[in-house]
Amino acid sequence: MRNVLLLALGGTIACVPTKRGLAPRLTATDLISAIKVPSGTLVRGVDFLQRTIVFPEDWEALARKICATYDAHDGFVVTLGTDTLAYAAAALSLALKNLGKPIVLTGAMRPPHHPQTDAKRNLRDALRVASERSIGGVLVVFDRAVMRGETVSKVWSDSVNAFESIHETPVGFVERGGITWRKKPRAARNRLRAEPYFETQVANITLMPQVKPACLRYSSLKKYRGILVEGYGDGNVPSTLVLELQKLARARILVLASQCAYGGVYHRYEGGAALLGAGALSAGTMTKEMALAKLMWALGQSKRNKRVKEIFGAVP
Repeated sequence: MRNVLLLALGGTIACVPTKRGLAPRLTATDLISAIKVPSGTLVRGVDFLQRTIVFPEDWEALARKICATYDAHDGFVVTLGTDTLAYAAAALSLALKNLGKPIVLTGAMRPPHHPQTDAKRNLRDALRVASERSIGGVLVVFDRAVMRGETVSKVWSDSVNAFESIHETPVGFVERGGITWRKKPRAARNRLRAEPYFETQVANITLMPQVKPACLRYSSLKKYRGILVEGYGDGNVPSTLVLELQKLARARILVLASQCAYGGVYHRYEGGAALLGAGALSAGTMTKEMALAKLMWALGQSKRNKRVKEIFGAVP
């Protein structure tokens, strides 16, 4: 018998219709009782949160809860809202090291009362993955796909296949006969290490054609310890904004990413190259969710900018 802990954080998977619209009212017990639990699995539910959006302080609390109950369970399932699921998956991937057990995140695009709901299937599939032996890491199970948490991004606002694994195929698929693994996420053998610290004084700037240099002045952004800049294409930055962004890169931790979902940033154009020359960091092939979570996490590990840059660059 495999012991799995279900941590319910709200979201569409727990929503019911109300006079004001959909609201997360279903408990962990409600979710479990609505499905056929996979054979050989014993599920215990905990009502952790009851809302549709998960915030950085929730990432920290969730990581601590998993650590506190880690030895008593063989796997974990976290149900939450899809809008911030990818951010939470990225954050947990950074906060929890050496995972020898699966931490599986899932949710739904259609609430349980919907005639074509995906809530029950996703939860059942997530429990099956969380019950697997000899696997570890943070995983997202959605629309039958099993994806590594650090690669996931929400790409559809209204489809049951809302998530994709960016730059790599899913590591597996849940099918009627079981789980078909393409690249099984092996369990770590070292002891679990938790580093659930995230800096919230971080700005996210998406460059648009109308953005003026005055919007990026240091005096307006100095309260932020870190700044994620989503440039164009290859991490490109227009020449009109380079000077102000260089000042920010010298004074704060600035990460340069792309607005594009696919393709890494290599900063081959002079705007992006100039920022890297001023000390900016590159998001490389990270998703936007991972780039932001990693910046917040790196800042949460140290108060010294030099050390933060080392941490950001060292952790995959």
